[in-house]
Amino acid sequence: MESEEYWFAITGDDNEPGINGAIMKRKHPEQPVTNAISVENIDLTIQQINENGGIVVVEKTPIPEKGWLAFFKDPDDNIHGLWQDDKKAK
Repeated sequence: MESEEYWFAITGDDNEPGINGAIMKRKHPEQPVTNAISVENIDLTIQQINENGGIVVVEKTPIPEKGWLAFFKDPDDNIHGLWQDDKKAK
């Protein structure tokens, strides 16, 4: 994430449940706070979202050598992120 103003927020031990994430500078004033959900398989999760009334608003995007990121809108119009760790992402 070298090209973005981005700060990690770690709340506990990686081996225990918790809420970790990051904070970034807004790209525009209307940008909402968005939670990202860590998933094992982003492709399967996107398929399930589409099958259950969600809408992908940002397609699966590689974050090189880190993982995959996508964003979707749920049936209540809330936007969420999806994250899959993958050191081979390009």
